[in-house]
Amino acid sequence: MMLATPDADGYRRLKPMMLRRAGLLSVLVFWSHLAVAQTPTDSESETDADRQPGAEQATRLESVTITGDAVAREKTPGSVHKVEEQSLQQWRYMDVHRVLEEVPGVYVRQEDGYGLRPNIGMRGSGSDRSKKIALMEDGILFAPAPYSAPAAYYFPLMARMQSVEVFKGPSAIQYGPNTVGGAINFVSRDIPGGDEGEEDNRGALDLALGSYGFGKVHGYYGDSTDRYGWLLEGVHLQASGFKDLDGGGDTGFDKNDILLKARYNSDIYAEVYHQFDLKIGYADEVSDETYLGLTDADFDADPLRRYAASQRDEMDWDHQQYSLSHYMDPGGDYAINTTLYRREFSRVWDKLNGFGGDAPTLQSILEQPDTPVNTSFYDILTGQADSTTSTETLLLGANGRDFVAQGIQTQIEWEPEIAGSLHAVTLGIRYHEDEIVRNHTERGYLMQSGQLVADGNPERFTTRNRATAEALAVHLHDTVSVGDLTLSGGVRAEMIDTDFTNRLNGQTLSRSDDILIPGLGVSYRAVGNLRVLAGVHKGFVPVPPGSDDEVEPEESINYEFGLRYNSADLRAEAIGFYNDYSNLTGSCTFSSGCAASELDLGFNAGEVDIWGLEAEVSKTFATGIQGRLRFPVKLTYTWTDSEFKNSFTSPRPDLSHVRVGDALPYLPEHQLTLKAAVTQFNWRAALAIKYVAEMRTQAGSGEPSSAERTDAQTVVDLSFDYQLTDKRQLYLTVQNLFNDESIVARRPFGARPGKPLTLTAGFKMNF
Repeated sequence: MMLATPDADGYRRLKPMMLRRAGLLSVLVFWSHLAVAQTPTDSESETDADRQPGAEQATRLESVTITGDAVAREKTPGSVHKVEEQSLQQWRYMDVHRVLEEVPGVYVRQEDGYGLRPNIGMRGSGSDRSKKIALMEDGILFAPAPYSAPAAYYFPLMARMQSVEVFKGPSAIQYGPNTVGGAINFVSRDIPGGDEGEEDNRGALDLALGSYGFGKVHGYYGDSTDRYGWLLEGVHLQASGFKDLDGGGDTGFDKNDILLKARYNSDIYAEVYHQFDLKIGYADEVSDETYLGLTDADFDADPLRRYAASQRDEMDWDHQQYSLSHYMDPGGDYAINTTLYRREFSRVWDKLNGFGGDAPTLQSILEQPDTPVNTSFYDILTGQADSTTSTETLLLGANGRDFVAQGIQTQIEWEPEIAGSLHAVTLGIRYHEDEIVRNHTERGYLMQSGQLVADGNPERFTTRNRATAEALAVHLHDTVSVGDLTLSGGVRAEMIDTDFTNRLNGQTLSRSDDILIPGLGVSYRAVGNLRVLAGVHKGFVPVPPGSDDEVEPEESINYEFGLRYNSADLRAEAIGFYNDYSNLTGSCTFSSGCAASELDLGFNAGEVDIWGLEAEVSKTFATGIQGRLRFPVKLTYTWTDSEFKNSFTSPRPDLSHVRVGDALPYLPEHQLTLKAAVTQFNWRAALAIKYVAEMRTQAGSGEPSSAERTDAQTVVDLSFDYQLTDKRQLYLTVQNLFNDESIVARRPFGARPGKPLTLTAGFKMNF
């Protein structure tokens, strides 16, 4: 761990502040284990014969999810959603953007059509590389470097997941560090049980083929006894790509993901139950992906075209994850879960950065290709003309980045009854450290007869730096239930140290931030199945390492108020939200369209108001003999608006010149999703319709010009399942049934399409 830092003599000295924090963490973890281990329980006098299997023992072997069961979610003050395994299995989406479309208050900015590098925002938090929301897999942060470089260039495969949990409002303060929008937890597959039966398969094999060279091989197998269990899972995905590269070539990807889980536990009837879980994973990707889009005219002619200048663009990454967890349950009111984790991520993205010298930017060329200056550069991008001057040299960058994230986290759960009220107290402690090492190079190429040829000049470094972060986070949360009233309150403390070293000029920057993040929520059963809920919490996003001293953390006060109704076959919810930002922050990235010279520059965007409404209703209709023919229907809607309260300029294209009253970019005013299905005992058919209103691509007021907005999108998907036997299944999915050809984004450079009409057919076998 990075508790030591080089001093002037080159020796590594312990950092006093982080040493004190690490010492505090060690004491707290030791105390909590000791306290739980010595807690007397009512079961101490029982014999083995007295003990009977119950809910407590049955749940001990299950993976610990965050949301709990449906009843607990209904009483939760605040917005909590769960995409269940049934929905994931029904649609078999590999793109997390499509998975999250059924959750109100979540926004996405598409980029490559496959969701290789998702852009997800919540309640207006900003979607660029999902870096302002807390992303977790099985409760562990998975962004490559959550504090020092949170942009999510790595994302776990949806094929491995059995559910997705989404948190907004006061509940989000438990999961930080980012709390302005919310948190998403991806729950991976449980280790199979050891009993035979249709509902407890030990393994499965899923094979699929589809449009544009898509192929999937997904298999897993595991087993359990009363004392141990294991799971081995592997996924391979590939596609040749749906874009047509000038001159030919693939525009697709190859992805692999392998995961091993192992569990060892004590007797489930033990007075003090212990469980150890080991998780080891490896994943990699090679994708022929680019940041280069199209001019509007070329998009209208052929939205799937890709320019010749992007022929060498390729992303190559690999990822490893390791975690060891210890869960202890003494059988009383206490339980404690401790996890030691480490993730490593390395990537190199070779892609077009722009032209040499004082040439116009790629964005300028694509927005105005017909100007006298831009015409020649446009012809070179498309391979219609050769490079003849140094200014017409194409600069291709190899953006190499290496990440490490590691830490230890402990969560203590205590559920006492005090003065007739039920409490659910959670104390969470996490010590975390991460780093990113950037080595970006650039080399010149000439366009010659439609092919890129090296110009003979040596490769040069454009960026060489190292950023590190060390953080101690503690949160205390209590949910109190008294009759029809549920109160939920808590506080989170984040103590963060960051260091930044520019290896090109020797500049070093250090920063420390300590912050308290409180939150409070209430839920009251007003009448029957109707609940009223309200909440308020502080939003926070830390300052990235290397930022100037005047850059402040992103902070807001977020409010919500709503109604929730739940019965046996009907669920409805409507929540209004208002986020009052005292300081919105931004940073310059390649994915937001910034130039290499402005990479990772942070800036203050000042005061912003964001408000909106989230609504959801779902109902299942049943008919036929014993209700075997079922019609589940789910409708979600989100309305959002925003306004900057001050003017500023920044190096980021979408926030380059902001004036008072301007609205945020890439924030649709309206989103609507309808999902409906028909199910019988051996078949199922489903329909999904998603509407997203046009989005402005630059902050502004009034009606945006056609060059400063995306198109409104209406996309229809279908899925069909047929059960051949209890353990054999055929399926067919259709995405974008009517081949909607909307402009879904203009970042990083130029107009970009969504995924076109695609068909996938597959066979799944359980065993």
